[in-house]
Amino acid sequence: MKWILIICLMFSYMCFGQQMLTDKTFSDSQEGVTVVEFWANWNSANECVWLESIEDAEVYRIDLDTDAAKENKITVLPTVIVFDDGEEVERYEGDISFSLCPDKTPKKVQKEINELILDKF
Repeated sequence: MKWILIICLMFSYMCFGQQMLTDKTFSDSQEGVTVVEFWANWNSANECVWLESIEDAEVYRIDLDTDAAKENKITVLPTVIVFDDGEEVERYEGDISFSLCPDKTPKKVQKEINELILDKF
């Protein structure tokens, strides 16, 4: 039984590589380049699992039912926002099927992050 629990915990850790934020931790996490996915449990089939492959930025997930989602005027799910020191730089919103293109969007997000980092030099 112990091994089943360990395997389940490891599997859940691998599946949920993004750190969940709350309203309190959202404001604390805004240093440097960060990527935040706004999502809802009912839309979990369209979560942006490709965000785990993003490099050189902190990647987080925050629920739609938060003040942070309201302050950022989230109206479409999923929504991925790239922040630089707490300022919104770029926003990617899901389409009518509540998804972001997994072929094009990761490249666009990574390109934006790379440009932000290069601009700091």
